[in-house]
Amino acid sequence: MSESGSKADSGRGRRVKERLRQWRREARDKSHWAAERLLDRRVCIGITGLSGAGKSTLLTSLIYQLSHPHKAQLPGFAPALNGDLLGAELKPALDSGLPPFDYEQCLEALLSQPPRWPESTREVSAMELHIHLRRRRRLAGPETRTLILELRDYPGEWLMDLPLLQMGYRDWCRHQSHIIGGDARAGLAPQLISQLAALQPHAAADSAQLDALWRDYRQFLLDCRSRRKLSYLQPGRALLDDENYGLLPLLDLRGYTEEQLAAMPDQSVYQTLARRYRDYVREQVTPFVETHFRHLDRQLVLVDMIGTLFAGEQSLDDMRLAFGHIADIFRYGQTGLLRKLWRPRVDRLLFAATKVDQVLAADHDALRQQLGQQLQQAFAGARHRGLPLFCEAIAAVRCSNESQRNGRRMLMGHDLEGRYLGFENAEIFAQLPREGEEWRHYTGAAPPQLRPPAGMAKGQCIPHIRVDALLNLLLGDKV
Repeated sequence: MSESGSKADSGRGRRVKERLRQWRREARDKSHWAAERLLDRRVCIGITGLSGAGKSTLLTSLIYQLSHPHKAQLPGFAPALNGDLLGAELKPALDSGLPPFDYEQCLEALLSQPPRWPESTREVSAMELHIHLRRRRRLAGPETRTLILELRDYPGEWLMDLPLLQMGYRDWCRHQSHIIGGDARAGLAPQLISQLAALQPHAAADSAQLDALWRDYRQFLLDCRSRRKLSYLQPGRALLDDENYGLLPLLDLRGYTEEQLAAMPDQSVYQTLARRYRDYVREQVTPFVETHFRHLDRQLVLVDMIGTLFAGEQSLDDMRLAFGHIADIFRYGQTGLLRKLWRPRVDRLLFAATKVDQVLAADHDALRQQLGQQLQQAFAGARHRGLPLFCEAIAAVRCSNESQRNGRRMLMGHDLEGRYLGFENAEIFAQLPREGEEWRHYTGAAPPQLRPPAGMAKGQCIPHIRVDALLNLLLGDKV
């Protein structure tokens, strides 16, 4: 055999050996993962929320609090209160294939001078937090134990796409026609809506026209979010990137039966848009569900309840509509032994109203009650199937402090430009307004957006509001 042939064989041999070693490592990792699930030492939690709810900030605060128990204040979390929380280590998520959450960069943003908020979540990420706990009761066993918290962070806009799995294109068009015709979206893009309504399903598709309409439709969705604080927006990915998904609703399908639409030529407007819809569901929505949701044991949804409430009745109704449509997507029910390994179900669903440091402490409970009212209406079916629902009101990073001026309670903090200010928020009532006159109480009274507090790096702590209570809801039965 020639020298070059011998070298080639040697190289192939090394590659085969390295591949075998990699397979053994992966098999060992997966066996550990399976054992941890069976022994209830691993729990997978999905964390999402709509834009601006503060997912990255919450993850950063949560990881920091658990990793630095001697600096954190977590009296509502039993292991911390009892001195059994020893710390936590952040590690890559096994068998996920997902990029890691950039904890260090987010923490650097909060602790910088001046402090700033971390960047919003635009892609899915995963990480493992190995929480080390002192074992209180042991029989000649180890003094400590480890609970592995697998955290999967994904944009809330992706969540809004999940109802597409249950609709064909025709049903989605009829659904969007009803929604777009409502008051909340009326007036934002009247010309675009007229153009969509004028599209003839049977006409030959003009790609340039449809692409131009898509650009306008994407801007319409962005305006719905920024100007009206709406939540139920599809396709959700259009709010995060500028890809040409080309997904447009036909707003006037009256007079067409399902059979007539199905029989239209392949190059018709209807068939062209129906293909784009199916492609979007197949290439974007389905992979997200199959590679992400099937792993979840618990789900945390963050809600900017304050921003939604002060945006008005239509914004709140739209939020309730959004969560009502995604309620059936989660796999509800208790998880049995085999399901722990293969098809886990969400056995606990938590909603948290964020940024409660924007309102006085006296209003926190009312805000939580309002969130609870929304859950009762939107997730009634889930409760009937035995899914435990929980709600809390939190601030992952507390940016304000209460003070008293002239006998009135006020909040003091810095706005996003760094100016020190004091303000008093409009009172939050426990019951939602029922009439237009009652909603005027909140009109134009939204509290200012606040900057993270300075000095956290020097004080080596991140102040928060009820992150410990949230941890207790998420993990209290596991620790």
